[in-house]
Amino acid sequence: MPLVRGHSSPSRAGSGVPDPRRWHMLSMYIVLAVLNQTLWLSFAATPYAIARRFDIDERFVSSLAVLCNAVYVPGSWLCTWLLRSFGLARVVKVAAGLQLAGSLLRWLADLVLRPISGPGAFLGLCLGQGVAAFGSPLIMNTPAVFADAWFGKREREAVLAVGALSPIFGQGLGSAIAGFVIHGDLAQGTQQLLLGQALASGAVALWVVQFIDAPGAERDEDDDTSRSSQQMLRLLCRPHFVLILVIFNCGMALAASTLTFFGEIAEDCGYQTTEAGAASGLFMIGGVLGSLATGSVLGAFRAYRTVLRATVLLAVSSGLLFLVMLRPENLAGVLVSGSFFGMFMLSALPALLSNAVEETFPTPPEISTTLLFNSAILLQVFFTPLSQIVLDGQQGACASWGSAYSMFNLYIGLFGCLLPALFYCGKNNRLLAELAHDESLTSG
Repeated sequence: MPLVRGHSSPSRAGSGVPDPRRWHMLSMYIVLAVLNQTLWLSFAATPYAIARRFDIDERFVSSLAVLCNAVYVPGSWLCTWLLRSFGLARVVKVAAGLQLAGSLLRWLADLVLRPISGPGAFLGLCLGQGVAAFGSPLIMNTPAVFADAWFGKREREAVLAVGALSPIFGQGLGSAIAGFVIHGDLAQGTQQLLLGQALASGAVALWVVQFIDAPGAERDEDDDTSRSSQQMLRLLCRPHFVLILVIFNCGMALAASTLTFFGEIAEDCGYQTTEAGAASGLFMIGGVLGSLATGSVLGAFRAYRTVLRATVLLAVSSGLLFLVMLRPENLAGVLVSGSFFGMFMLSALPALLSNAVEETFPTPPEISTTLLFNSAILLQVFFTPLSQIVLDGQQGACASWGSAYSMFNLYIGLFGCLLPALFYCGKNNRLLAELAHDESLTSG
């Protein structure tokens, strides 16, 4: 079975005129990624009201995020098969179709089933959530493939940063929008939110029909599924890649749990849903700025290890500041510290992905990226309920500095992120190969 790699070898990266269509392709890719993830945490800021609306226990609302995690691995298998059989364009179009189908099911569940049965409507909502989530790995696993396929080596780090951040930005955007649209004890505005997401999904699906594969995308006729599994297993035997895996998994788990439970955390500290939505939005805006800055620095200086250590250190420090600021009647401090927390925490994401690609080269980038995201999503299946247990153990107390929840997150950040980053000394294998290729062209 042929594999449409869609990534650049050193010879391809160093030749050819950039295709002007790459910016149109990037726009479609980013919008689809953001929109898909708005469904992931649509109700994170309003769990109590959503539970009342569907007459269910509040804990079932948090299970929507866990459901997205549970279907991620099967979705990754679909992504791998589509990428190998048809190429990146088919992957993107199928993701758009799944997004549209899932968003329509969610809207119809609330419109048609809720007047009959609240719990039944919530089951329909879960079904739609699962269908849309099935398409998430088709976007989240492919930013390195997309960046290598369409952009040159001086642009791809910034593009990778944008592509990798877009899904996470969508999660925060979905939570923020819901915090403003949904209001009242019975979550008034939910139907309008779901209809808006469905209409937006339809418009994007029509737009994404124009997405095409990059000219000259490479194929490897000898690659197959078993070989990819063997490549993943070999990566797990590389100590420095394992360090990246640990940092990535712990960082993603912390980001996901923060966004998932922020509505509940804000409520326990005396803040309203609109204030929780504003904090989530600022968290993601900061993340966008930080991620773009990291991508630009990586593209300009290609100091991969240094940038990785710096971003992780700043992420842990800003997380500590956020926990200190998280207390009642300190909205300004929460908003400002949350913005910096998002900026530095998500700025580490492109640094991690770039170092993973560099360390594992010449292994195709989709192999390392898929392994990183699959393991992170699987960890969240256990980490999110564990975080909920720790949060529930506080019995409604504010999760401020010194609480069980804050110390739990601090330990994960210190021992799961900062220490592995300090010990990481991986090689820049792709950069060395490109420099050797450029030197051979010059001497030739």
